[in-house]
Amino acid sequence: MRELFKKYLEQGLSRRDFTNRMLGLGFSQIAVNSFLASAVEAREPIAENGKYIIGNGADILAETLMAADVDYIFGTSATGMSGFFDALTMKNEMEFISSIAESQATSMAQGYELITGKTAILFLPGVAIPSAMNNLYNAWKDRSSIVVLSDGTSSNFSGRNGFQQMDDWLETMTQFTKWRWKVTNPQQLSEMTRRTIKLAETPPGGPVYLRLPATVLNKRDIKQTIYSQKKFRIPLDLQPKDELVEAAAKALIEAKNPLMCVGHEVTRAKANKGVVELSDLLGIKMTQGYSVYGDVPFQHPSFMGFYGMGVPRGLSGTDVFLNLGAPMPDPTIFTAPIPKKAKVIHARIEFDDIANTYPTDIAIAAGMKETVSAIKESIESMLTKERINTIKEERLAINKAINKKYEDRKQKKAKLNWNSSPLSWERASYELENHLTKDAIIVSELDSRTPFKWMDLGPEKKSLIGGSTGFALGWGVGASLGVKIGEPNRQVVCLVGDGAMLFGQIESLWSASRYDIPVTIIVFNNLSYDGERNRIYMNSPLAANSDTREMWKDISCYLGNPIVDFIGLANSFDIRGSIAESPDSFATALKRANNVTSDGRPYLIDLRVMQLNPGGSPIEQIWHPDISIASKRIRKV
Repeated sequence: MRELFKKYLEQGLSRRDFTNRMLGLGFSQIAVNSFLASAVEAREPIAENGKYIIGNGADILAETLMAADVDYIFGTSATGMSGFFDALTMKNEMEFISSIAESQATSMAQGYELITGKTAILFLPGVAIPSAMNNLYNAWKDRSSIVVLSDGTSSNFSGRNGFQQMDDWLETMTQFTKWRWKVTNPQQLSEMTRRTIKLAETPPGGPVYLRLPATVLNKRDIKQTIYSQKKFRIPLDLQPKDELVEAAAKALIEAKNPLMCVGHEVTRAKANKGVVELSDLLGIKMTQGYSVYGDVPFQHPSFMGFYGMGVPRGLSGTDVFLNLGAPMPDPTIFTAPIPKKAKVIHARIEFDDIANTYPTDIAIAAGMKETVSAIKESIESMLTKERINTIKEERLAINKAINKKYEDRKQKKAKLNWNSSPLSWERASYELENHLTKDAIIVSELDSRTPFKWMDLGPEKKSLIGGSTGFALGWGVGASLGVKIGEPNRQVVCLVGDGAMLFGQIESLWSASRYDIPVTIIVFNNLSYDGERNRIYMNSPLAANSDTREMWKDISCYLGNPIVDFIGLANSFDIRGSIAESPDSFATALKRANNVTSDGRPYLIDLRVMQLNPGGSPIEQIWHPDISIASKRIRKV
């Protein structure tokens, strides 16, 4: 039918021939007349600066999205979107990727945005907005550009506490969006859609919400001029002030122990190469800040580990702290503070985040690519090549010594359980690294950073996405599907804990199977919320007291008894998989996964890994209460 309609639009068929063929396919005369009306609207002459059309609200919306170069729309079924689904049926420029859970549709949209940099379009039933909020929160924290469109009950009956009505749906979205609006005037439909997209994609990005009542989408004979979204985009080439750049350059030159913290704004600005060049210029230590991306190469000789959910190597004695596009270290997520005597240089395009929690000596509100380039040029203008090389070699020697000591400790620890079963995290990471393509994309929702210590991750190498800085569980699998849709020619592997997998992510397996999204999903299964258990232990008054520490028990984080059959769940969605309990079986499973995904199908590995004590040592089992409600019965009913 699409090809038939397209042929008519291109004037390859007469009106009579089109009508007869449509009637022959079983369509009613009323339906044919509707198609013909849409065709007339589509053939309206093009205005000088746009495309003039007449159509219903759904047609206007579809045309506006196509003018924004939208390729995919993510969402779930929604009665109020009936007209829009009809519009999509008649236009083959956009694909609708459906999920059976709103939260997973949201994470798919975010994954697509994270890898492509293109604003994602998300359609949700209005009443189901609360179901998407955990992953909408993740998108908000990661500054992902997502346009959330939802249906709404007819505006003719608002204020009656009727079917699926709330006093104010917009208020619900206040904390998760940059802007929100309800379209009540059909004549504003194209304008407000354009505005929503513009606000979502303008740095710093973020979700934006537009509510579309059925009365607006179904309104007929709306006259609109559809403009290209390009006419509404705002290029942000924000140059830093010269005096601030010079001050930052001078501080980095004179420092004895500078440290550079790198965040998501660097990757979004495609400034990663410039950051590495700046590090190499003066041997400046790099650390990965709190970010949804792997913003720096993890095997670089000056890389010092994570400064978000962790403490970087070489932090002690830091006298200049340069933060490029990352939130400042947050003690609430078990991160060490910046040394008190350090001079703080904070550069962000999201300037309202500068100087919020730490006193800042040099505040640079500018783009990352512009800032990094300017600081590098300033350093080169101040020093001779000989002086630059001297500073660089001295610092590199220190950096290499720090990392050599760290590497020795890492290898020594790994040897203790290298051939164990269940697998040590170190061995699992090693095997994973050896079975990935050089440009693989790893989407992670693991609470542990261990795998990344063994992997050659970084820009233009194996790429890391995740975990989300929102840290709301139930994100990674859906995000990996969106990443694969955005980058279909790169290997995509999702790393997810068994606990996180059970946070509403089983539904994503349906989408993976339905749309042939060939992602390898590896469930790191240790029968426990390990990370959460460790944090509970660290904050427990019982565990904090040496006299009562042995009395502490885990009563909330054990996930065994029953043990979840992840392979059985995958099979129920026509997805193959295997259990891996030893190094050899994991290597075999990875080879099998690579073969299956190469053939165009997803694959799931249930990887059995060690549980860890709060102190980090492996253990065989975790205590948990043995409770049976059935045993409490007096009557066996």
